[in-house]
This record gives sequence, C-alpha cells and structure tokens, in this order.
Amino acid sequence: MKAVDLEQYEIDTLIDGLFLSTQQRRFIQYVATNPHSLTVAVNNATAIGNISYVSSRVNEKLMPLGYVIACVKPLESISNRFGEPSRMYEWSMFKLPQEPLMTRLMPLHWRFHNE
Repeated sequence: MKAVDLEQYEIDTLIDGLFLSTQQRRFIQYVATNPHSLTVAVNNATAIGNISYVSSRVNEKLMPLGYVIACVKPLESISNRFGEPSRMYEWSMFKLPQEPLMTRLMPLHWRFHNE
C-alpha cells in the first residue's frame, strides 16, 4: 500500500465526521500531513506517549471510511544515541483497498478457512 496524500480540506472533512478526542485529532492531522514520520517525530509533534494505542483507537473509526494509520519498519535500521538498533517506525495514513464491506468485516481466520 502507498501512503495517501490528502488535501487539507479532505483531512478536515474526515476529522469533522468522526467523534474524536483532541489527542486523536492531533494524531490524524499530523500523520496525514507528514507521511513516513518517525515515531519520535510523531511523539514530539503530538505529545502522545503510546502511539500504537492511539492508532488502534483511531483505526476503529477510520477503517469503516476506507483509511488506516499504520507504522512500517524503515528500510534502513535506525540506531539510538548509543548505537543500538531502535524501535523507530515510519507512520503514515493509507487508503484501504476497495473490496466489499462484508469481506472486510469477516474475521480473518474465517476468510482463509473458507477460500
């Protein structure tokens, strides 16, 4: 999947149509306008400590609309200040592939067992 490049009015429309906390709004706004942002950049810009938790809560609301925010491991390893491998990921918003709604809602294990 490729990170989406939404216009500001599209982001505003998306955010305005959802019941979100201010923290969730900051998260969507930042990631949607700054694709491929490292975990530390998202943390600094949004003041979110547990980004994965907020992402899971936001995705519950975004997925029915065809979007998801996810992190991807960078192609090149990122070291921390001690030279050790870090757990930095790149955060972006993605458009979900077009498929029938029922297919997306079916449990994953059910789909694979019945194909």
